[in-house]
Amino acid sequence: MAGKGLHIGFEETASGGLVRRTVLLSEDGARRRDRVVYEFEDPAGTAADRPMDGAVMAVLFHAMQRGLPVHVHGPLTRTALHNIDTLQGVWRRWRPDRYRTVEIIPESVVDRNAPKPGRQAIAAYSSGLDSTFTILRHRLLLPPERRHHVGALLMVHGFDVELDRPEDFERLVERTRPFRELVGLDLRVVRTNSKELHLQNWQDSHAAELAACLHLHEAEFEFGLIGSTKPYDALVIPYGTTPIADHLLSGDGFSIVHDGAAYSRTEKAAAVATYPEAVRSLRVCWEGAEQFRNCGVCEKCVRTRMNFAAAGVAAPACFDGPLDPARIAGIPVRNEPQAAELRSILDYARQHEVEGEWLERLKERVRAIQPDLNRPEPRPVRAMKGASASLRQAAVALLDAMELKQPLKRVRNRLRTRG
Repeated sequence: MAGKGLHIGFEETASGGLVRRTVLLSEDGARRRDRVVYEFEDPAGTAADRPMDGAVMAVLFHAMQRGLPVHVHGPLTRTALHNIDTLQGVWRRWRPDRYRTVEIIPESVVDRNAPKPGRQAIAAYSSGLDSTFTILRHRLLLPPERRHHVGALLMVHGFDVELDRPEDFERLVERTRPFRELVGLDLRVVRTNSKELHLQNWQDSHAAELAACLHLHEAEFEFGLIGSTKPYDALVIPYGTTPIADHLLSGDGFSIVHDGAAYSRTEKAAAVATYPEAVRSLRVCWEGAEQFRNCGVCEKCVRTRMNFAAAGVAAPACFDGPLDPARIAGIPVRNEPQAAELRSILDYARQHEVEGEWLERLKERVRAIQPDLNRPEPRPVRAMKGASASLRQAAVALLDAMELKQPLKRVRNRLRTRG
């Protein structure tokens, strides 16, 4: 591969308040060119000198896996350049069989450290428990002097809700209205094919791909908040989002903040439970057929029901009806992080003297975990794996040709007309 390299460039246009930013990824000697498309509203319109911090982070894991020097055709901030180097070192140590450190060669290096007026934050919001807790903390729970001044929420269409499911995304937006009204925040939407291109291992790259969406708003905000997934005493290494490394997704003038790792998932549920609007808006499910609601019976739904049960809420309004204790025996536990989550619920219940049939079933399930952990975890089937280059290129072209703006306009118009 001597003399070869990856190239990251971009195209950006604006029309009617909507910005379309396309990150162009190509490799010397290869005909294939990937296009990572982002569409979002930006009050400032097109910014020709928008730094490429987020663009590089969005495809960094692909670059590390290819092991080629990266030529960035645009500006990169000095802080981002330093952080990307450190972040590569983290993942090289965690997954040496998968990633190599690559040289990042920007067209220019810029310094942008001046604080923005109000020093506001934009918070990533999936409608899940972690992001809901983070937003409540910084809007209602913490004393004002300890809060980040959150000025907007960011939802990404193309991550938890698939890109070709615009109706489900609109229904999810509507589902979250009670919570957004409670915290008094506007919603920003980014629509992207970043995940659907399958350039990277999502379990490794999801925080970086989310940070790229937050960076799109760096002209207006100074911080981007990502709600924690695991607490400090039960960190999963390696994992895509972690307090160890998420801060390395920051650049000059825009800092990524990993928030809430001092709390277990059940402690978060206990805090959220005091706000009915927040509970009604929760959507934690990723396995159900309808991507705007909770199926109520998958592993994560059952586990979240138990989080709330341990916190004293038997039938949270985000689910249809109370927890059926009989479902606890059948929830899959195939790795230590899942086992740790169940033990954490037991510990919380014991500390708070919680009782109930569901708790007895959970104790039985935890005692039976070890045989499950000895089974190999199923590998997710990745779309288009092994497809021909021509088929992959055709699919990329189809994604790029999609009328992305219309669904985003519908979301924007619905927010305005119903607000």
